Amino acid sequence: MGAVRKSSVSRRRPGVSAFVARVRREARLRRETVVLKSMGHERVFIAYDWGSDTFIFEKDAWKHLENHSPVLIVRKHYLVKGTVGYVMTLTTGNHTVAAIPLLSGQFWNLGRVPASQRSKMLQDVIVCANVVGGVLEVSQRDVPTDVVTEADEWLQSVGFALNDVIMGERNDAALEYYRQQGQEWRVKPLAWTRREMDAALAASRTRIDTRLRYYHSAKGVHFLTYTDFNTLLALIETNYADFIECLRELVSIFEGDVRSCMRSPKYHGHNEIELFGLRRGEACKTIVPELEQIMEGIEQERLDARQVAEWMRTVDARFKASLERPELADESSEYFVETLYSHLTGEIYYGSGAAIAPAFDDRRTALPGATFRGGRPDFHPGADERTSVLLANVQQIMSQGEIIEYANIYEVRSASDATNNLAVGAGATREIVVKTNRRPLCMSLIEKRLAQKTPGYGSYMLARVEAFKALGVGFGEYRLLSWLDSTAGREMNYFIRSRSPGEPLEDIPPRLFQCTGEFGGNQGGKDPRVVLKIGALLGDAAAQNLVLKKYLPETGGCRFGEGKEIFDFGYDIAVRREMPKGVKICSVRGSCGWPNNAHTEENLNELFDFYFDCYAQVLYRFWLNHREAVPLATLAEHFFDGFEFKTREMHWNYSVRREQFDDFDPGLPKHYGFAKRWRFALWSLEHQLYRIECLRTQFIQHVWQVANASGDE
Repeated sequence: MGAVRKSSVSRRRPGVSAFVARVRREARLRRETVVLKSMGHERVFIAYDWGSDTFIFEKDAWKHLENHSPVLIVRKHYLVKGTVGYVMTLTTGNHTVAAIPLLSGQFWNLGRVPASQRSKMLQDVIVCANVVGGVLEVSQRDVPTDVVTEADEWLQSVGFALNDVIMGERNDAALEYYRQQGQEWRVKPLAWTRREMDAALAASRTRIDTRLRYYHSAKGVHFLTYTDFNTLLALIETNYADFIECLRELVSIFEGDVRSCMRSPKYHGHNEIELFGLRRGEACKTIVPELEQIMEGIEQERLDARQVAEWMRTVDARFKASLERPELADESSEYFVETLYSHLTGEIYYGSGAAIAPAFDDRRTALPGATFRGGRPDFHPGADERTSVLLANVQQIMSQGEIIEYANIYEVRSASDATNNLAVGAGATREIVVKTNRRPLCMSLIEKRLAQKTPGYGSYMLARVEAFKALGVGFGEYRLLSWLDSTAGREMNYFIRSRSPGEPLEDIPPRLFQCTGEFGGNQGGKDPRVVLKIGALLGDAAAQNLVLKKYLPETGGCRFGEGKEIFDFGYDIAVRREMPKGVKICSVRGSCGWPNNAHTEENLNELFDFYFDCYAQVLYRFWLNHREAVPLATLAEHFFDGFEFKTREMHWNYSVRREQFDDFDPGLPKHYGFAKRWRFALWSLEHQLYRIECLRTQFIQHVWQVANASGDE
């Protein structure tokens, strides 16, 4: 193909259907066809040579791409030593339709692989993919990452755009490779809402050759649920011939095969067709033998339709009774959706539980960005103006001689994004993770749309950040930016802030709470030192929250314990283990929000009562998760120790620079009322310290009130 290959990438986005049409139109058709019988069907295969590459298509397969059409990609020299180029196949059915004849030399003698080596060849060097939604979704399975990425580069060279090929699995090595290309968006993201899981399940629906519908996993397993299996009972009554074809697809051994689909090993104990919801291997012991006997009875005319229906009802009942949990027969149940989703993504093979409990980083979706070459960005298809401006701003803060090696752009997902059905890329928050030639580790920045469009709001936000940071609040670095959105026709205002290292309270990995031995390793039970230190840092964060006067009138909440406090861990040489070492505040929203700025005792009493009740509830929920480690009273005392320490630190910062703090005036529009709110924050901080001993007693009372109200102290 020569130069035609690379130039075509920039001219158009072909997609699989258009690419196949282009091959059929422009490549050299081999005169002879190959006719083979596979899975009980006679199939005609045609081949096209384009330079050193060969494309093998099952005739008319391009008309049925919606059925997850299987694709194989392999270097020719793996098939025949000394040859160059690639072979790409496109068929209906499953991957073995092309794999068996290709390896055995039935396809124009392209493959000469001894029978004893074919299984290893399939596992190690043949890249499997499926056509899903018009693009190639690559299933890595056990194929080494370098083989997969070389095949991906070849696909780009023959005309596929970056967004025409995605990785269907989150293999660690492949994920790291694409991160270093700035292309993590090409690795299929995990879903973390029910709506996203439902969409993923719907996208995985496919057929092989009959009317039976399966859920097709990233590992190539066709999962047949109880609901879909149950449809066979009705099919016996309505279309007996179709029922026989469906049963034949499940358990018959076709010409050229050695096992039926329900006995053909596919991936880690699962077969080509697997009954979903049963323990691995269970179907082959109890259900498949009966289905095989039914098929044998039909073919030998020993069973009529009535007898088949009666026997199938027995098998159907056994399938349902053998499910690991009854909910797996109900496709609308939460447990069914989450369990099937973990099977479809391959997470089930890595030891994760069925329930989906995402960490913070799972709630971000990679977006198209740019691949950097020599510090210059080569933008990807789909990269929008907001991404371009974000990358340009990051480049502006680089030091002399510092260049970006790679960067990945993410949208940080929120519950409101899912509730409002926002399209990916339309959310308020993005994150950019950047590696430069002057930094051994990546740096992470958060970019977020301003909460309000009121003129001057960006300055109001920045003034609060810098003022309270000077007092000792753990904000990161903030920078305002704007860009002209050509679509909206107006200037859009955003800010960039540094991302605080660590995790929100609810997302701290459980292992960090476990007791460890001198040289690491889980020793069982929770370490009270970790729980108490987190409790003290919660108090530290509460003191910051209180001086900020965080409050949202629309919810009546103070935004404490909502994931805006980020806890960082590090190695503590004194105790020889990872320990909590600090807490940062990652959001300015709601600061100076307390509605009453009167300098009165009544206002202070109301303020402390409101905030301490919120803090007590958060602390109590935390204690319930770790109650076996420490008593509630001890945890509450440590919480307030952290609160008092941080209060004294912030008051000290104020007292030694009192005049500068008192005189601070950023010149903001009057409608923000910054001066009045700022003076109230400083005044209440002083009274927070003056009352510190009384506040300890008051807070402990709130904790016991919450515990007594719950009835579970």
